[in-house]
Amino acid sequence: MNPKTKTRSARVWTHLSATLRDRLSSYCAASKITERAVFEAAIEQYISGTSDMTLVLHRIDRLGRAADRVHRDVELLSAAFAVFVRLWFAHTPSLREEVKPAAREDAESRYQQFKDYVTQEFVGGGRFLDDLPREAIADDAELVTMAKNGGLPGAGEA
Repeated sequence: MNPKTKTRSARVWTHLSATLRDRLSSYCAASKITERAVFEAAIEQYISGTSDMTLVLHRIDRLGRAADRVHRDVELLSAAFAVFVRLWFAHTPSLREEVKPAAREDAESRYQQFKDYVTQEFVGGGRFLDDLPREAIADDAELVTMAKNGGLPGAGEA
């Protein structure tokens, strides 16, 4: 046998409780696999972090981050809606009784246009949140530096 292709192995001795040893023997007999294969697979899985529990925890973490993004998006949309309502109340004058029917018809027509536009944007994949920056553009130190350099980031630095 070529010594370069031979797999090196090392003997490892360990002590197991009698109950665990019996369970291992029963599992190996039922599965028709060797105890060595069980030990190697378990140690490899433990060291590489690919156990089912590790994978589940990674997925839960990913879902948690996704939920945080959804929460942030809902909060942002709620804030935008609140600003809109405040502006609408601030700039919508009270109407006299005789012009209210015409104003209602005009409002209904404009509302239908709004719904059509929103539907078109939604079907086309457009999102209000996509128009906003995802992360901070600059922190306070960067803004001070930009102000000193006439609005150019990194200008005047050596």
